[in-house]
Amino acid sequence: MKKQDKYVEIFIREAEEHLGNLRQGLLNLEKEGPSDALINDLLRSAHTLKGSANMVGLTELSGVAHRVESLLKNLQHGDQELSADLVDVMLVATDAIEALTAEAHSGGEVSVNVDNVVEALETGKLHEAQLSKAAAQASPGSERRKSVRASVERLDELVNNMGEILLCHQSLVERQKQMKTLLQKMDLFLGRLHDTEDYQVMNGIRHDMATILNDVEHDSLQLGYQAQDVYQRTMELRLLPLATITDDFERSIRDLARSLGKEVRFVVSGQDVELDRNMLDAIKPILLHVINNAVDHGIEAPDARLADGKPKAGTLRLEASYEGSFARILIRDDGQGMDPAKIRETAIKRNLLTDEQAHSMSDDAVIYLVLEPGFSTREFITDVSGRGVGLDVVKANLDQVKGDLTLSSQLGVGTELTLRLPLSMAIFTGLLVKVAGTILACPQNYIDEVLRIGPKDVIEEMGREVIRVRNQSIPLTSLARLLGFAQEESATEQRLSVLLLNYREQLLGLLVDQTLGLQEVVVKPLGSQLKSLEFFSGGTLLGNGTPALILAVADLFGSQSNEGRSQIRQAAAREQAGKRGRVLVVDDSITTRTMEKNILETHGYEVVTAVSGFDALEKLANSRFDLMVSDVEMPGMTGFELTREVRKRENTAEMPVIIVTSLASDDHRRQGMEAGAQAYIVKGNFEQGVLLDTVDALVG
Repeated sequence: MKKQDKYVEIFIREAEEHLGNLRQGLLNLEKEGPSDALINDLLRSAHTLKGSANMVGLTELSGVAHRVESLLKNLQHGDQELSADLVDVMLVATDAIEALTAEAHSGGEVSVNVDNVVEALETGKLHEAQLSKAAAQASPGSERRKSVRASVERLDELVNNMGEILLCHQSLVERQKQMKTLLQKMDLFLGRLHDTEDYQVMNGIRHDMATILNDVEHDSLQLGYQAQDVYQRTMELRLLPLATITDDFERSIRDLARSLGKEVRFVVSGQDVELDRNMLDAIKPILLHVINNAVDHGIEAPDARLADGKPKAGTLRLEASYEGSFARILIRDDGQGMDPAKIRETAIKRNLLTDEQAHSMSDDAVIYLVLEPGFSTREFITDVSGRGVGLDVVKANLDQVKGDLTLSSQLGVGTELTLRLPLSMAIFTGLLVKVAGTILACPQNYIDEVLRIGPKDVIEEMGREVIRVRNQSIPLTSLARLLGFAQEESATEQRLSVLLLNYREQLLGLLVDQTLGLQEVVVKPLGSQLKSLEFFSGGTLLGNGTPALILAVADLFGSQSNEGRSQIRQAAAREQAGKRGRVLVVDDSITTRTMEKNILETHGYEVVTAVSGFDALEKLANSRFDLMVSDVEMPGMTGFELTREVRKRENTAEMPVIIVTSLASDDHRRQGMEAGAQAYIVKGNFEQGVLLDTVDALVG
């Protein structure tokens, strides 16, 4: 197994990460016990190692990873119990994988008895002492790999330092702005000294400052050009063509297709599109899983294709192109397409959705369920499909690199998946926004547009606040509330700033306090203390040295809740409260009380509630109200008695009273009139419009 080429080098870097994940995850599994999240994470690493090893011809390594994956699936389904022996076997398997990887890299004499490793994985027990040799024998290869990694790290440090220089340049530009402001202030001051003997002295100082500022601006401009040029050249050192990872796909697709009895023609265009090395490492498993799924799930068998009038051989296309500062990678097959009905059925069966939820979703939305962990429409499990590991890897890796994808499929015609990726993970263009006094950066590629709206543009649909944009209802979320920032209520008369975000063909309106313009953002890691911080993917430094966090758009879409609601409608109602009038609502039923309160507040009235007649009299004694709405049947004091008491008191004698009750007889209506009520509404015929019209008429 001596395959010395550039693809093995890429695989080795990838394998190191997944081996680390497997080892630590297995130790956590033994300490904490099985959990869906932990096993899913282990499955992704094992599945990716299996597939990637196959891609570069490391079949023995792939076989070991496949057996580890099978054991993990047995654990997930409860077919096998977790034990220390089982963890020992899987840890030894990772040692064997590391040794096989070292052999592939160095060509050294690494003796791994793969048959014994596979036997141990199949039985779940260790039988041969020599299995433990794998860990010791892997170390020479590990040391050699570190020398490769060290050179890459130095390159990363160089890129990071260039990023720091760009940040320093931004600081210099900020200082220029401050100097211009000082000159403007000096001009105002000189105007007052014009007729004094100090004028000439100060004017000379001002001239010298202006000259220095011009020189600084010139130097800053040159520094900016040179820093940008050196940064770009440094970045180019990390750029590799897409062919680096796609050249070997054709053989892999051919072998997979033959094993499935299919014929597939693989067509690639745009192989010269270059991406950052880290980006290539991240998207390789993405492309691998998408291609495997296309061959296994999408392309039909030759007989089936001929019966449908298609060519005997299926076609799988991979097309790459530049799109501004992004790379666009499209993977299209002419297979059977995705069946929304089958996906719905599987989602219900696997408890991902209720029957009602599944059938309320559009076909276009349903196909995105294939990205969920554990999702597979296959009932029969093979080494390629049916394991519930695959396209969820695509989703997880894309979120890490700030990429996006769109899925489209037509039954009987084929499936198309489009990836949109930044060329680099180190720098991007972001829109700076201010939220509750804090400046944040949002990646520009997720922003469709920036809107200015007023409170009246916000409407309520199905219990959520939305805005209408080009005849489409878009959910509106307050970023400050979503992040848990303390925020003063905005004056609802002013225009409000909304970012219209687009993520996987979903739209979301994000309410912010202010937009501050676009800026090149140099990404800084959050560090170990903050790496699990929700809603943020990194940090950066602004020109004035202020740190700013970078928003993780995927988290924002995944965490919409009532806590993030903008509450503009409620704020608008509260602002109007007192302008239209203050209303006292009296009812012992919390349901009726709350409903009436919400109806009136939504339409601009300030509402205070009381749970009984005695409670109402106390509130009337201490506050002024323009109207009272009261039930009749309440403990202690009826609504009729309360109304009569209201009429006796000087401060409330002229206050209108509306009776809202389930008592519908003429006798009860007469009692209400005799008590002094101005209106009588029966709950059985209750409509909110009737209440509002009556209140408006009496308060108006």
